Amino acid sequence: MKKLACLGVLVALWAGTVSATEITMGFAPVPPYVMEESGGSLSGLEYEIIREALAVRGYTLRPQLFPLARVIETVRQGNIQAGARILEAHDTGRYLSDVYLVFNNVAVGLKESNLSINSVSDLGNMRMVSFQRATIVLGPDFAAAAQNSPGYSEAADQRVQIRMLFGDRVDVAVGESRILQHFIHDPETGVDTSVATEEFAVFPETPYRVAFVDQQHMRDFNAGLAEIRANGTYDAILKKYASR
Repeated sequence: MKKLACLGVLVALWAGTVSATEITMGFAPVPPYVMEESGGSLSGLEYEIIREALAVRGYTLRPQLFPLARVIETVRQGNIQAGARILEAHDTGRYLSDVYLVFNNVAVGLKESNLSINSVSDLGNMRMVSFQRATIVLGPDFAAAAQNSPGYSEAADQRVQIRMLFGDRVDVAVGESRILQHFIHDPETGVDTSVATEEFAVFPETPYRVAFVDQQHMRDFNAGLAEIRANGTYDAILKKYASR
């Protein structure tokens, strides 16, 4: 009986150790950063960076998919252990990691249009389509440009942005560079990819962090992130998705 009791204690301790190394994290799906595959598994540049940074420190991920606003609110309330793609301005009240990902918002036009865009204010002279809440996310200068624009709209589906651009319904599509390029080359978007585009980098970079409820999880993630940057894993993930 003593042996069985000891075994039960060991099993309980082992189970506790396993559960302690699993982190439930909220992600906002958007290609090529977080993508749901057939069968429910996840892939994507952002997801794989976070997964690998935690893996080298002995953690596994239990991902949950939400709209970004819900990720922020859910981690703020402590209903998940961590939330991804968080800005300092989101004010979650949680422990923020080092920057693991930078978004580069751009204006994309057709090269044949010969656009001249040197600042955000130049966009006020153009027909634009952007992502939802862009006038908040991209700041007051962009909000003013949107107000001055001869035609401004926002699209929940970013494929629609690309179709509007290639259909000459707008002069520029505004959004994150990798996301827009993904939809340009996605066959489901249905545009002629032989038509060249041009990007105008008039917005500042947007640095993203992970918000952790547990401070030790944050510290371990930072250490893992530094390790995968040093051993080449981070760059390999970037390269993998640059080729798509």
